[in-house]
Amino acid sequence: MNSKSLIVKDLMNKSVATIVTKNINTASVFKKYKIDFSVHGNMLLTKACDKKKVNIKNIVNDLKAVNNKVYYLKDYNSWDLDFLIDFLVNIQHEYKEENILFLKEYGEKVAKIYGKEYKELLKVNRLIQKNADTILEHMKNEERTIFPYIKKLVEAKNKKIVVNISNSPLNSPIESIEDEHEKVSKIFKKICKLTNNYKIPENTCISYKVLYLKLQQFEELLSNHMHIENNILFPKAKKLEKSLLLDL
Repeated sequence: MNSKSLIVKDLMNKSVATIVTKNINTASVFKKYKIDFSVHGNMLLTKACDKKKVNIKNIVNDLKAVNNKVYYLKDYNSWDLDFLIDFLVNIQHEYKEENILFLKEYGEKVAKIYGKEYKELLKVNRLIQKNADTILEHMKNEERTIFPYIKKLVEAKNKKIVVNISNSPLNSPIESIEDEHEKVSKIFKKICKLTNNYKIPENTCISYKVLYLKLQQFEELLSNHMHIENNILFPKAKKLEKSLLLDL
């Protein structure tokens, strides 16, 4: 078997999340084929392609064409957990909080101007308004419970100290957070479908264009954010907690 065949076989036997975890640049390929890598990323590439009726040869070629060089600033899988949490809170949460408020404002504004002509905007606006508060509360819950606990685990390991894990939030609360990820992901998939993949109609004002561009950017960041939490941060935190239990 030549090296090319080995690469193809290796990709086919990996889950979608594993591929993106190794190289975040591959996320753009999965977005292109509308394959979920953040919430249902545990699916093998072959199965994901079958489900979406995607020619696996095409996607493998695209994956191989992606720059294989992974820069540290995007290699989230190699970051320390406490540093990864700081990034999620100070960069991504801040971006999400600022932009979800922007989307609420512009969703309402554009729906009022164009809602009669483009009926889908009324549905899009309702989804934005409904989803916004959920996302904001979701981030607060992470910052209040999950993230501080994971930081305590990291500190316990580094300083070789005992940490109270009797009320660990890494079971039911994390499952609840992952369920919320799935609900939010479904809502944005609906928005994407309603907007015909964020296609901007002709002869519309700048507010309409800005809304669609912001929605698309927000969905892309959201997918990456959920991938980092579901497939990198949470599994590593559970593994760390388990290792501390064994050391007691």
